[in-house]
Amino acid sequence: MRIRAWLMLFAVLLSAGLAHAQIAPTIPRQNVTFQITQTTSPGQSVFVLGSIPELGAGDVRFAVKLDPSAYPTWRATVAIPLSTAYTYQFYLRSDAPGQTSLTQGTPIGSVISASTAAAPHPAPGAKTVFLTWDIPRPVLWWRQGSAPFAAAPMQVWGPAVTGRPQDTQYFAPAVGIAGRAIDFYFTDDQGASRYPSTGFYSTPLDGFFVQEGQIYTYVPPAALTPGQRNYNPASPPTLFSPELSDTRGIRVWLPRGYAENSTRRYPVLYFHDGQNIFENGLGGSWNAGSTLNDLVARGQMREAIIVGVDNVGSTRLSDYRPPQDLGRGNLYFAFLRDRVKPYIDATYRTLTDRASTAVIGSSMGGVISLYIGYDFTSFASRIGAFSTAWQTIPTYTPIVRGNTRDLRIYLDTGDSGASNDNYWPSYTTRDAWATGLAPRYALEGSLRFVVGYGQIHNEVAWAARLPQCYTFLMPPQEDTNEILRGRYNATLDINASGLADIDDLYAQSAQPRDLNLDGAITPADDALLQGALRRGPGLR
Repeated sequence: MRIRAWLMLFAVLLSAGLAHAQIAPTIPRQNVTFQITQTTSPGQSVFVLGSIPELGAGDVRFAVKLDPSAYPTWRATVAIPLSTAYTYQFYLRSDAPGQTSLTQGTPIGSVISASTAAAPHPAPGAKTVFLTWDIPRPVLWWRQGSAPFAAAPMQVWGPAVTGRPQDTQYFAPAVGIAGRAIDFYFTDDQGASRYPSTGFYSTPLDGFFVQEGQIYTYVPPAALTPGQRNYNPASPPTLFSPELSDTRGIRVWLPRGYAENSTRRYPVLYFHDGQNIFENGLGGSWNAGSTLNDLVARGQMREAIIVGVDNVGSTRLSDYRPPQDLGRGNLYFAFLRDRVKPYIDATYRTLTDRASTAVIGSSMGGVISLYIGYDFTSFASRIGAFSTAWQTIPTYTPIVRGNTRDLRIYLDTGDSGASNDNYWPSYTTRDAWATGLAPRYALEGSLRFVVGYGQIHNEVAWAARLPQCYTFLMPPQEDTNEILRGRYNATLDINASGLADIDDLYAQSAQPRDLNLDGAITPADDALLQGALRRGPGLR
């Protein structure tokens, strides 16, 4: 049945629709190479500073250093979201450890305006915000970028799931621009009540639910168990490794709502040196669990399970070094692959594929993380390498720098303490990956590189940088967004009225659009909107 017949059948429907279109998990990006020919003095490098976060967002401390391997030509490739207008300028700055964060630098040339290509199949044009609150007539105050906050009165969606009769579910459709982060808070219509009481929330999600101060991609149950240890810190469970002839402690952190959301499955983050991940070690703690809880609550990271694998014995250096450099990293990996992961997958509700698996570590833990990513590509696609001990792998380092794998890599370094925390070897690796017109890994595409200014080689520093690793390796947009797929999808609201209704059927009939975002206009687009209206009355 074609769309005009449906127009007659659904003329009485004025409900919001249920979307079945697959929401793209990540923001489409374009690789942009920034290049300039410039002579420099010793201790100087050329940086690029721009108006968008990928280029430092106007803060020269976070400008992107260009690679001088083709000196006097400097260049680096950065992945920038499609349909993005921005400005940038080159700067001449001191590049020594301890100086990069302090030196403002000298501008080179004028400010340049640029933009990336238009997205061929744009994401839904606006965001949708749901809220549970006991205040009538709430107002959503929102902004994107540096714009002032704008008001959007919220509509009643229906009763809340909290069981408290004073609570109501509200929603605000067609807010802002999809694919860009949004800052927001709520008030009543008189501005007397405010939620949160100070500050604001910020998330890149395009559809989300706010309840009890936390952000969700689904409608949460009335109450959720907080993210927490699933072991006794005094005596964590252990697994014997015949590969290593040793027994290792296994520490597991479960995300919020693990007990209540009994059908949800989760990606897994495997950390080396698990004894320092949640508890204090010699140099402090990573605070890996509490950091995950905070980022998940703020809608900046997807829910995940963390697994810490202890290593407190005398063989640690050998365990984490590749066999190419006379280590037994292959045996440690065999333990991780053949003992630890099967145990975790059998015990917990995990997503078992490589795209849902990360390995993370620091120093020698950074070494073994890169080795696993490069030599055992079917295990994990996301790698976190903090303060990598490059000096221990003279044979394997060229393999890492000279080859490409299908990975998303977080790489970082401090700039203080002994050997400046390997600041220069880490930058050399970044340059080998991100330079050229066809880079191995584009910055902010498949590679994020971070410098911890004033930070030394210890757990306190790694804990400080961990949020940037988490948000890059496990962005919340990659979670299945039940708000957009099962409640409301702005793609179907063709006329931006706030509802997918009969008027949108007329608009689709007059000018067919690619509603399911598959890159073509076909009868399937009509069917998507028709199905949404058919299911609409049951959503309230």
